[in-house]
This record gives sequence, C-alpha cells and structure tokens, in this order.
Amino acid sequence: MRHGLGWEWRLYRVLTGGDDPAREASEWYEELIGAVDSWTAELHRTMLLAESGDGERVREAVARWRAGSRSEQRMARWVEAAYAGAAPDSGEGHTLVAEVRSALPPDWFADTLVARIAARIGDDATRAAAEAAIASRGRALRGRLRLMLALVAVLLAAGVLALAGGLARRPGVRVASAPLPPDWSAADGYALFVRGLGAPQIISLALFPILRNPAIESAVGMAADLPVFGWVSRFLRRRGGSMREAFGLFPGREAWPRLAGVALVLIGISLVSDSLIDAAGRLVGLRSHWADGFSEDLLWDARWTLLADSFNTVVWAPIYEELTFRGLLYGTLRARLGVWPSALVSAALFALPHGYAAAGSLSVLVSGVLWAVSYERTRSLVPGMLAHSANNIISTLWVVALLR
Repeated sequence: MRHGLGWEWRLYRVLTGGDDPAREASEWYEELIGAVDSWTAELHRTMLLAESGDGERVREAVARWRAGSRSEQRMARWVEAAYAGAAPDSGEGHTLVAEVRSALPPDWFADTLVARIAARIGDDATRAAAEAAIASRGRALRGRLRLMLALVAVLLAAGVLALAGGLARRPGVRVASAPLPPDWSAADGYALFVRGLGAPQIISLALFPILRNPAIESAVGMAADLPVFGWVSRFLRRRGGSMREAFGLFPGREAWPRLAGVALVLIGISLVSDSLIDAAGRLVGLRSHWADGFSEDLLWDARWTLLADSFNTVVWAPIYEELTFRGLLYGTLRARLGVWPSALVSAALFALPHGYAAAGSLSVLVSGVLWAVSYERTRSLVPGMLAHSANNIISTLWVVALLR
C-alpha cells in the first residue's frame, strides 16, 4: 500500500487506524496464541514484534525457545539469525534458509525470514528473490482490496441514488401488507419466538458432539432451523393465514423497484454506520477480537466447509434470523410497544447471541434496528433479508479474499 497511490495509502490508514500494521498484527497474534497451541503462531507473533522494533520481547522469546522443544529450538535459530544475534556465516545462513523453505509454507513470514537472513549473510540474489515474492503477493492482495473497495463504493453510490430518488418522488416505500401489530396475541408470539430460538440450539447441541465434522455441522445447524418454519406455518394456517401474508413475503412484481431501492438504502446505511462505529471505537480505545465478526472456519477449513459456511451465512441465516427476530419478536413486541422501543429491544436480543465485542455488538444492534424499522415501513421482511444477506456477503468476501 505504501508503494501504491498516495490517496490509496491515506485511505488505508483511515480505514485501518494506524501506520504500523506489523504492530497491530502482533496484537492480533497475542489473542490467537491465547486461543490455540501453535508453534507457527508463536513464530509469526515474534517476527511481527521484530518487524515493529520490539527487540526486547524478541530476545525473551528466543531465550525461552532455546530451552524448549525441537521446533522451538529451530525457531530460536531462525529468529536469532534474522534479527537478534550475531550474523551467521554464509554456510550456516544458507542452511537456515533451506530449513525455512522446507518447514514453512510460501507466505510473507517465510519470505521475510529468508530475506532477513540473506541480507545478513550478504546473499543479495536470495534476498531479492524473497522480496520479489513478497511484492508479487502484495500486489495481488492490493488488487483484491481495490475490487472490494470498488464494490463498497458502488453499493454506497447506489444507496445514495436510491435514497435521493425516493425522497424526490416520495412514492412511499410499502412493498407488501404484513399486519403490524400482528394478528396473533403476545403470548402466542413469544411462545413461537422462544421455540424458534431454543429448539434449533437444543437439536444442534445434541448432534454436534456426535458428528464432529465442520461441513456436516453447518448442514445440521441449518436443518435444525427447519422445524421453526413448520411451526410458524402451521400456526398461521390454523388461523386462516399464511407466512406470505403475515410477513410480506414474495411482493408483487410492481413492488420490485421499491424493494430494490429500500434494500440499497439499508445496505448503504449499514456500511456507513459500520465505518463510523469502527472509527469511534478506535478513538476511545475499544479493541475488538481479531476474529470479531466472522468465523475462523472461513480461514482454515476445507473448501467444502467454506462453501457450506458461506451458504449458511449468506442465504440461510438472513432468512431464519429475519423471520425469528423481526417477524416474530419485533412483530410481537409491536402488540404492546411503539416502533422504536420494539426495534431497540428486538435488536438488542438479536445482538446478544452473536457474542461480539462492544464495537461488533453495536454494529449488529444498529443493523437490527434498521431492519426492524424497514419491516415496519415496507410491511415486508424481504428488504431486511436482502440487506442482511448483502452485509454477510461483504463480510465473507473481505475475509476470504484478503485473509484465507
């Protein structure tokens, strides 16, 4: 990024909040090491500390590794040759370079170790090759980042245009006719919500220890949600209604332009609010967990698991969660409360199961309020489902494109 366009580097600093990405990444690795037992994570964290100039902690790590396992002793030799000790002679340096290449995958950490060791033994060709690999990988990642920023910019522009068009024409935003407050009683609504939220969790907890396969776990999690749709549909049929009528599903073709406009406005507001929340969190010192807002499975699991998790996140979760938290919970709260109290309470209960830190929870809370108000104004869950899905698509793309 530093070697790219000037405005691009400034934008990157605004979005990421600092000039020292190595220091920030070392803090992420501190949290990662607390969650997993991995010698490579220890090595990565120590290298990042060295790259950000924290020599004292690097020397402490090397001293600790010397008395550890064979893998730790090997790491101590690598880091000492690259950063901490006297420069190795040429023969030893080339041996260490060969060790690094055989033991580590071809990534930034391996290339950086090789480049540092090669520089200390005067092997300019090996150093140049490692630095060229780092630059090539960096350019590829920068290209992906540009595509993601372009996507966000297009969505923001579309949201602004949709909002401006709606304000200019003022045609109204209703796309369906879901009854709010709903036709059911508060007792029936709360019973359906509790059953819809609790039963899938019980089913999943009972089956996950038996299956122990990430891809199958994702499929079972989605299957466990299916009874909710059956219970709600059966309840509404007994009252002479349907899910389509009760929640404004499948709006007519004449409502599609308004539906698309509302969804784009919701997406744009969510993108802006997330950026503001992130910036405000950095100003007041609120730090999020390194994996706050996404599943670590997206980074390391097999491709089949990635596809299953992505489908769950992008398609299934928006449908299930909008039906449960907006259709059932918000709708039932509206039987007793006004729009904004109902939106806030339902959004707060929506944020709790996500288990994010303060900034992530606030982001989910804001989204929950937006989607509840959208349901009230449009009388349809579909705009919220589309915006929910779009938010999850963007989050998944960021992780897969830049971190996987």
